[in-house]
Amino acid sequence: MEFYILMLANLIGAASLAGWLVAWAKLDGRIKKPWRFRGQRFYSAVVLLAALAIGTYIVVAHGEAGYGVIGLFFVAALVFGVMVTLPIGTDMPVVISLFNAFTGLAVGLEGFALQNPAIMIAGMVLGSAGTVLTLRMARTVSVTAVIVPKQPRHARRPALLRRPRREQPV
Repeated sequence: MEFYILMLANLIGAASLAGWLVAWAKLDGRIKKPWRFRGQRFYSAVVLLAALAIGTYIVVAHGEAGYGVIGLFFVAALVFGVMVTLPIGTDMPVVISLFNAFTGLAVGLEGFALQNPAIMIAGMVLGSAGTVLTLRMARTVSVTAVIVPKQPRHARRPALLRRPRREQPV
């Protein structure tokens, strides 16, 4: 079981690293505009599924899959991180904050798999702080639709998001 958790943490960490580097390059001006192409979501899903399949193979082989297969896993995870970040436009600070939250999740999973409470707690703190920061930044720049999908117009909002009703005179 720990091997599955380690592979998931490695996938999240590698994708976050690659996405963070692309976001930095966009903020630094090295990448000028978003890169989009037809079928990009499909190809991103294929790369993610390939990384998951390779990771599952490594787990089933009990870590004796060879350096080539392990390298292929990390290449697929890095490519997935790049493909997820390339089509995003101007909201790079929010994306960097989201990747920091994902990095915290990966560190927490690594700590869980290694049975190290200090690493686990550090990952949980980093992940939760990154999530809170991401939500606040997204709300400030009005990109909450990216993080929280829109509901249909006829659907009622959850009780926490409803506007309070006005007090009625007695």
